[in-house]
Amino acid sequence: MKTYSGFYKTGAGADPSEATVLVFDKTIHIGYQLPAAQPAILQWEIKDLEVTFSIAAQTTRIKNLKHPSMDVTVNGNDAAKYIRELQDELSKPWHQTVKTKEWSRNALVFLGIAILLIALYFLIVPWLSEKMASTVSVKTEEQFGNAVYEGLNLDTLDDTAASSTINDFFAAMEVATDYTIRISVVKGETVNAFALPGGRIIVYSALLQQLKTYPELAALLSHEFTHVNNKHSTKSIFRKLGSKIFIGLLFGNVRNVSVVLANHADDLKSLTYSRQLEKEADINGLDLLKQRKIDPKGFEDLFLHLKQSAPASSLPEFLGSHPDIDKRINYIRESSADAIIEENIQLKSIFEKLKQQIQ
Repeated sequence: MKTYSGFYKTGAGADPSEATVLVFDKTIHIGYQLPAAQPAILQWEIKDLEVTFSIAAQTTRIKNLKHPSMDVTVNGNDAAKYIRELQDELSKPWHQTVKTKEWSRNALVFLGIAILLIALYFLIVPWLSEKMASTVSVKTEEQFGNAVYEGLNLDTLDDTAASSTINDFFAAMEVATDYTIRISVVKGETVNAFALPGGRIIVYSALLQQLKTYPELAALLSHEFTHVNNKHSTKSIFRKLGSKIFIGLLFGNVRNVSVVLANHADDLKSLTYSRQLEKEADINGLDLLKQRKIDPKGFEDLFLHLKQSAPASSLPEFLGSHPDIDKRINYIRESSADAIIEENIQLKSIFEKLKQQIQ
């Protein structure tokens, strides 16, 4: 048996879902989430599969000939080679491949246990951890966010003057929330911004240097704020770490969970979100701009000039993790059609001060 991570697509035009692919001798099992975030498992026969390897993309596409609209994509060429080897083995005469009945019975028992354990680990535990994240209090989220922040050791890189100014900018937006939003400007060449549980938002100075107008900054902060306010960061972190924090959550051991988060801080700073959560952050962030009569084109400009000015490898996580930028720009435009725009002198003034501080 071999295990691969990839993306499962139910049909043409459908958004792919993250999936775990288990390849056995005669079948593959595909574990993924339904739209309602419920785990599901598909089983396809090896003999019914068509596998193709794209040299350009360096990905293997697995297609079920009985359900041609469905396919799974995994990285690399290993899956293509392995499945073809299995198909060749299955095509041999039975007397060349048959095993003893005792071996078959033992193998079936072993595979049944393996499927159950792997499904539990890859699907149920992360899913339960994410569900438990919804019940975590704001105070506990703050403890978790502080643990990750301390684990990143960013204090020495904190631009205190710029951090103070950017917090003034967000305060001037007057966004109501149960969280205490704390924004840190970090000196560095990384073009990125990310949110942590409990209200911490990290913005690198290299990203701020690329912003041209205050609506772009408002769009960026509104997007990251939504990740905090809607518990996206907490849910995604809990799902990513899965079993590492599940027991601690189950027994309410906040200290142990905080230690795990601090130890994995470097992995969490490049945390990615699902397309659904990214769209929710875009739309909710856009609503914040519209309610304050800030030009919603800030989102479009933010996406466009960052996409044009940086290679894909250095795009911020909220851009680089999902390449369909044009689709995101389109729904931003559609949702902005009724926007009323007024220049905000206060935000403009604070933004200009910030730009001077980070030059």
